[in-house]
Amino acid sequence: MRVDTSDVAFRLLLALGELWEGLGQTKIDPSARGLHLTKEYLGGYTRYSAGPSSHPRLVFEWNESSRHLRVLRSQDWPGAEATISATVASVRTEARAHGISDVVDRAFVRACREPDKPSRRTVVSSATAAAASSASSAVAMKRL
Repeated sequence: MRVDTSDVAFRLLLALGELWEGLGQTKIDPSARGLHLTKEYLGGYTRYSAGPSSHPRLVFEWNESSRHLRVLRSQDWPGAEATISATVASVRTEARAHGISDVVDRAFVRACREPDKPSRRTVVSSATAAAASSASSAVAMKRL
């Protein structure tokens, strides 16, 4: 899978990320098909960690307003597109049963359209990513 906003599977992953917490609140388990995703809000960016298990294969940060994508980790993930597709199908089925299909389908339809605006993509080396993660953790601890 390409970690790039021009890739439909990646945009569907972003849409799932946007819906993830709300799905859990409506008793829909989006991880039922093997996709594990966590989100962390970092000021203007949202960090997504996704993979087939609790060890994420993809870690990236997305700033919607500036359309900037920072790729922190992109490890080989065989079957990523199939996992995302199965998760989308499962979520859509469950959303129909819970009466929220309009919200869910709207997010997925928007994800399938080509982006109106270009995005900027930065790939961060693993050493830089580790330092950035440590720095953001230290800042978060100071806030506490």
